[in-house]
Amino acid sequence: MTNVANTDQYDAWNGDSGQRWIQDPDRRDQVMAPIADALLTAAVLTSGETVLDIGCGCGATTLTAAEAVGSDGAVTGIDLSEPMLDVARRRSAGAAIDNTTFVQGDAQTHHFDSAVFDVAISRFGTMFFADPRAAFTNIAAGLGPGGRVCLATWRPLVANQWLTLPGAALLSYGSLPDTGDDTGPGMFAQSDSDLVRRVLASAGYRDITLHPVDVTLTLGPHPDEAAEYLAETGPGRAVLASVPDRDKPAALDAVRAALAGHTDHAGVHLGAGIWIITAVAG
Repeated sequence: MTNVANTDQYDAWNGDSGQRWIQDPDRRDQVMAPIADALLTAAVLTSGETVLDIGCGCGATTLTAAEAVGSDGAVTGIDLSEPMLDVARRRSAGAAIDNTTFVQGDAQTHHFDSAVFDVAISRFGTMFFADPRAAFTNIAAGLGPGGRVCLATWRPLVANQWLTLPGAALLSYGSLPDTGDDTGPGMFAQSDSDLVRRVLASAGYRDITLHPVDVTLTLGPHPDEAAEYLAETGPGRAVLASVPDRDKPAALDAVRAALAGHTDHAGVHLGAGIWIITAVAG
């Protein structure tokens, strides 16, 4: 693949990060299903529309969007990660969904034909842009007149119990990672509503809104599996890396104990806070 501006993320998602995600994509998508539901409800996709799914990963949101726009519509998923795109293509073929296309590319620099898309969506695919203004400007070039964007990004850490509760349990054993801020790419790079508005406005968008949405994530059927899931997330791995090997069993026991208080017959449930961001190009 040529013309990649976001080389750090390209290396990560075609390396260890991408390989971790494709080990169990169904489980990850199941945990994040409430966020995909919120995103696609807000996007209000209709039959015949053309959709761009930014940072589509293993294709869960792409396939749902393809069903929403029907055979008269089409969805293009773009992602840096070829391993994840391979999963997306297999999923699409297995479901006999034939109105999808998957492209390996950097949304900041990829050449989009002018005014091809009615809508651009993304579930957590825009927070790691090397240059957000350049990326959103480039995406706008692919949207038709009045084309809209609908994005899901994380709200600040304090709004995300699924991170703060296990994080607090680990504080006696390790240190919390730098989760990113509004100075560069990262998990919370688009958590500042004022910054998001400024970036989108500078990229030529109007009617910018950020709607706070609270969802409940079911992290596993019991604390053991939920703790395992959390340990495999980016923040979880970063925290555990700071814990001495001799203390790791006790640290994970502390997480399981904290999760036990949020467990019922249907699993382990913790809250998550996201922004649903909408805007219109041009």
